[in-house]
Order: sequence, then C-alpha cells, then structure tokens
Amino acid sequence: MRPSRGFGCLTVACAAMAAGCTEDPILAVNSDTAPGVSTPTIEVVLDAGEISWRDTTYLGFVVPSTAVYRLASDRAELQARPLGRFETIPDSVFVDTVRVAIDSFSAAAIRLALDTALSTIPEAGVEISAWSLARSFDADEATWQEARAGEAWATPGGDLQTLLGTDSLVFGLDSVSQELELPDSVVIPLSVNADSLLSAWRESEGEPGFVLVLSGPDSELRISTISIQAEAVPEEADTTVTVVRGAAPSTFIFDPTTPAATTRLRLAGLPAARIYLDFVLPDSLGPVPLRGATINRAAIEFRPTSTPDEPFPLQSTISSQAVRLLADPFVFGEKTPIGNPLGSLQPLNPDSLAGGTTMQYEITQLVALWSRAPLDSVPPLRVGIVAVPENRQFGFWEFFSREDAPGIRPVVRLLFTPNPSFLLP
Repeated sequence: MRPSRGFGCLTVACAAMAAGCTEDPILAVNSDTAPGVSTPTIEVVLDAGEISWRDTTYLGFVVPSTAVYRLASDRAELQARPLGRFETIPDSVFVDTVRVAIDSFSAAAIRLALDTALSTIPEAGVEISAWSLARSFDADEATWQEARAGEAWATPGGDLQTLLGTDSLVFGLDSVSQELELPDSVVIPLSVNADSLLSAWRESEGEPGFVLVLSGPDSELRISTISIQAEAVPEEADTTVTVVRGAAPSTFIFDPTTPAATTRLRLAGLPAARIYLDFVLPDSLGPVPLRGATINRAAIEFRPTSTPDEPFPLQSTISSQAVRLLADPFVFGEKTPIGNPLGSLQPLNPDSLAGGTTMQYEITQLVALWSRAPLDSVPPLRVGIVAVPENRQFGFWEFFSREDAPGIRPVVRLLFTPNPSFLLP
C-alpha cells in the first residue's frame, strides 16, 4: 500500500504478541489496554517522496592514484594501463656500515606484485611490456585522453617512447595441488642500458615516467605494487648491492571512462562514490506522536537498479555502511565531515543486487536522538552510505532515488513504541 502524504503505512503490533493483536483502536481504554498493561508497538514505512527528503551522489573520495591497486587490462570492454615514476633512485648505498657512492647500475628489472584472485589471463598467456613515456603526466589528473588537465596525449593511452622491457606471463603448475595457477609476481628485465636509464631518472626525479602495456585478449591484471629492482655497483667495491624502489607517484588510466553520476544513487567505483542524504521525520503520525517515542529500530532501505553496463559492475562482494554526517551535505558536498557508523556492515553482493535485493541500513541510534530532542527543535537527520573499503573496487552499483517512482524509491522503516502518556483518556 502506498503511504498517504505525511503519514505512511502503519502496522500496529501489540507488545505482548503471544495472544496476537486485537482490533481495538489504539486509543481505546479498558482493563486490558490501560497503560501499564500493554503498550502498542507500531511499524511504519515512510516513502522518501512523501516526507522532507533530499539525496545525492558525491564522487572523488578515491581516484586511481589513491587506490590500493593498479589495473592493466586488454579486454574488449576495458583498456587500462598503469603509469608511474621512480623518483628516488639513489646515488649511494651502504657497503657493510659505510655509505659508498654508486659507480653504475649493472642491471635492473621492473617487478609487479599481482592480486591473483582478481586477475585473469587466457590459457595461452599474455605479454606485458614497459615503455618510457615521451610526455610527463600528473598522477591525479591523467586519463586515457589527457596527460594532465588540458594537455592531451598525442596518442590516447599514453605517449609511448622507448620499449624498456617485456615479459611473458603464463600459468604455472602448483607443486602441491598440481593445478595450473597464475604467478603472484611478474619481473620485466630492462633490455635497455640500465645505467643510462636509471642515471637519467635519478637526475630528473623519474621524469617523464613509464607506462605498462598488457597484450592478450580478455586479460586483466590487478597489480598490488610496482617497484624497480636494480643492481648497483659501488665505487671501489668488489660487490653489487640490490636496490629496490617503489613507483611514486603512480596511477592508471582507462577507457571507457566511468559514466557521470545521474539522479540515481551510486556506491563505490572510480572515482569512488557515496550516497549522502538528509530528511525530516514528522512529529506525529496521525494521532500517534512519533517525537518522544521509544525507537526500537529504524532503517533506510534502497532498491538497486539493474546491473551497470560493462566494464563497471561490481566484480566481487564488498561491504557498505551508514555513517552519521556532521554537517549539511548539500552545503559542504564532498567535504562534509562524517561521524561514527550508525549500524553494522552490510554486504554489497553483485549477484544479489542484480536480482533486485534491497539494501537496508540501520539508523536506530540517530532516530532515537531525534526522538528525544526538544519538541521546539526539528533537527534534520543526515546520513551517508559509504563502501567499505572504498579504495579496492573499480566497479560500482546504483540505487533508485527520491526522483524515481513510488515503490522503487528509498523508504524509512520505523518500529517504535509511543510514549504511554498519549494513551491516557
């Protein structure tokens, strides 16, 4: 049943449920319903379109340069390439306990640590190559089309200059299970003069950088870390010292770009999205006061839309959570400060969402505070829904908003016990 404006659908349930509910009006007074004998428990569903409600999606809480992974992909649905610089190539190393200048670098390789659970390659294997870039990039602004805001690549996907090295990645045989498995690391030996390249990078703080290119149909690598491992030859020392440095800054660029947000509500993705909203509950529901009532449970419910277009659906289950917003999100936007979580973590399961399973987020403590606030105060209830963690997912999911039709837009579910005083004759 669609709730009437300002009231909502009421379901009355007696506190003592053993004998079931009677059909007596909740204001009736007799020996069985007098205060102290039983107090009604009321369940109400308030449609977002029928109360004072605002919702929106804000983006940018995580971008590719701040994610905890880098993505290399050669799929029809997604092309992706990691970019990076090695800014801290050293000019000296310790030999025993003495700091000694580096005379040269005899060899070097780029090492990639893989998240094998989220990586895919064909049975025939793939090739991954490292190239120097002909143009510098801004890690926070680079995209498939631009090296930085307002500066386009000469060729979309990065201006490749010199091939630095190549490695083939194939399945290996696990010695215990005797099953084929993907190696958890890739080593790309540099085929150019390591001393010339690393010396140049040391002088320029890694400029203009490098790009990794994956070649193999239907292949995708989730890369946890990118580092360079070099063999340094110290001056006047009959030894070599292995030097390891991580890529910093680093990011990845991809095509197609993430779709812009619409009136639908979005969680996760890159740039990472959150749902922010505020609403005001009515002081009473018909003759039943809501302010001053005991809030047994309160939750916001969202209905998911259909599966996002490839390559943007969530690929694995993550968690999400409601948090309290400490300021007006429609004034402060993405910079709105957030407070404590309002309930437990809720799984965002792609299969369940594709089947239309609704998401409920508990906000009981927030509504309870509202119920106890002075009657001359009408504090808005401000809530954010965030993915947990936000920095691990490329895909996203969307939910219907207040702008959508009744039956699919968000609702507030309340289970409360009115103040017994309202039952007095």
